[in-house]
Amino acid sequence: MPYLPTSQAFLEQSAELLQAYPATRIVTKYNFPTTRPGNAKRIQKSQAKKTDTTPSAPIATLTVRTFNPATGICLQYRTNKAQEVSRLITSLGKLAAGADVAGLGLSAPAPVDVEMVDAPAVEEPKQQPPQQAQGGKGKKKGGKGKR
Repeated sequence: MPYLPTSQAFLEQSAELLQAYPATRIVTKYNFPTTRPGNAKRIQKSQAKKTDTTPSAPIATLTVRTFNPATGICLQYRTNKAQEVSRLITSLGKLAAGADVAGLGLSAPAPVDVEMVDAPAVEEPKQQPPQQAQGGKGKKKGGKGKR
């Protein structure tokens, strides 16, 4: 079961699958690695495989899967970004509720080819001499000075 490369592609493919087969299931799995005694050997092995020896913080991941049991179609996406998690959850919730795919705005509108045409020449306005200010001295602005 390969993972789709982007969340946008996953949402579009899931929307099409849900439209074609309403009995499709949406499954989410959250993984936060811990330092339990049973995981100690696994963590040591993964640290040994890494080239740098700096300890890193564990990274939590969310795996989202859209699966249709009748056809066997399975779409998967994995992320560790918080903004993507919230966007995925809200979009998939709307899709599962029966929202229209076009109403979600998942796919960007197709770019329209527009021919660039030279703009007509614009005459520059004639400059007028600056007008002199009327009145005498202007009012000084108050402020904190030396006291």
